Amino acid sequence: MSRYRVEVLAGLARQLAYAPLTVRGQQLSAAESFLLAVDPNATYSYADVVESLTAYRPRNDDGTRLPGRAVQHDISVLIEEVSDSMDVSSSSLAEPVLSIEDVTERFNVTSKTIQRWRKRGLVSRRFIFPDGRRRVGFLLSSIERFVSTNSETVERGANFTQVDLAERDSMLRDARRLATRCRCCVREITRRLARRYDRSPLTILHTVKKFDTENPKEAIFTRSPREMKPATRQRVARAVSRGIPLIVLSRRLNVTRSAIYQAAIDARIERLQSLRIKFHDDPIFHGPDAESQIRDLVQSAERAASPAEPVRIPRGLPPYLQSLYHTQLLSPALERALFLQFNYCKSRFVQLRRRFDPETARKRELDALDRALADARAVKNRIVSANLRLVVSTARRHMQPGLALMELISEGNVILMRAVDGFDVGRNFRFSTYGTFALAKGFARLVPQMRNARTGSGELVSDLPDRRDSVPESLSQRDEVEKLLSRLDLAERTVIAARYGLVPAESVEALGLSRPRLRLLERVALDKLRQVAGSPN
Repeated sequence: MSRYRVEVLAGLARQLAYAPLTVRGQQLSAAESFLLAVDPNATYSYADVVESLTAYRPRNDDGTRLPGRAVQHDISVLIEEVSDSMDVSSSSLAEPVLSIEDVTERFNVTSKTIQRWRKRGLVSRRFIFPDGRRRVGFLLSSIERFVSTNSETVERGANFTQVDLAERDSMLRDARRLATRCRCCVREITRRLARRYDRSPLTILHTVKKFDTENPKEAIFTRSPREMKPATRQRVARAVSRGIPLIVLSRRLNVTRSAIYQAAIDARIERLQSLRIKFHDDPIFHGPDAESQIRDLVQSAERAASPAEPVRIPRGLPPYLQSLYHTQLLSPALERALFLQFNYCKSRFVQLRRRFDPETARKRELDALDRALADARAVKNRIVSANLRLVVSTARRHMQPGLALMELISEGNVILMRAVDGFDVGRNFRFSTYGTFALAKGFARLVPQMRNARTGSGELVSDLPDRRDSVPESLSQRDEVEKLLSRLDLAERTVIAARYGLVPAESVEALGLSRPRLRLLERVALDKLRQVAGSPN
């Protein structure tokens, strides 16, 4: 998968890699200068980027504007990749080349801090070091330029040695109080003090550990309780989400309420960081008043929408499906505005998540992330609701003997929601075209599988021997089915039971398996049941 966010910049990198060595060196220097001037909140034309790096302006510029943050990211990747193609030895340059280890030692920071600096504009290249290995390195001039333009960032990161004696003593007093009186664990101590003193948690940890090493009889961290195990933190987070008060959990587990609170915060951070959110970018997202502009577009399109016209409802539909035909379809303008709003909400979530630090994240930051997700879900639900009749009409065309219409519609709803996530409104065609194609493709794959599953189920029931003539047929078959299911392992039994309505569908979600894996598991389980049903035992 490409490391680039903009495909045209990936193509530019491939072109630069074939330039003569001297030209490549000049272009890399120009790229570094351009990178320092990039405003992540602005937009840039592809022609401007090319001209800044190569002094040549392409003729085939279509006027597309590229987001500054994506340009900043891709130019950093371009510099690293093009420098790697030059096979430059770090010792062959007149200018000193520093490795990551050299920079961490010089500024007394961690490698993680260096990675954050690279995201903010510290330019890295790839060199062949004296040990023969290719590694990331930094020209001394690149470091000096970054320090001169990001002095506050560097001072905030390189702050181990800047803790004076008065601040150190105050930190130690607070750490001792939190460890002994408040019964806070080491992680909680470092987080609390990091916020109080506006330091990184690593600085607090380093300061207290150094004191403990030099004064073992007065050590602070040895007095703090152990941290909760990951499994315990997960149980606590689930309990908090169910509304159990912190004080109840605190007494039950014999830990502080702040530890319970932090466990819930950690669970939210883990959940939000694990989400894979993709969005289709648009230049309007990078304006200073993007949210209000997009909201105005939606409201304007709503006002301009014509009143709903009477529609013909297909015969034979249940009341629930008939109600879908009373939902007004989206006009082209409203559809475009809603998709812009949907992708903007997702882009806002991604931007917020990039900026927040998991080590010092507060509840209000997580609330902002959750609000962005909730806004995106609300817009998505509106788009999906307006297009549900598309699922019904497509499902009716794929009906076959032995298949239930509601089951097809249920599968189609999932396909429709995925299509909403993947639709790019910038391609200037209607979602109904894209959604119809996605549904037809999805049903073409799913219908044969569903038919085969139904056939297997019918064969299974017809093969059941009736060994209890005195019991009603339905009860006898139920007993036989339960006996057969007991021959499967837990995952297989759950999938089969959920497929035929014996247990809730949420039971399958708890297995954490992908849909292809679940379908394979279902086929294996049905084959096993046929073999068991056909055996004399």
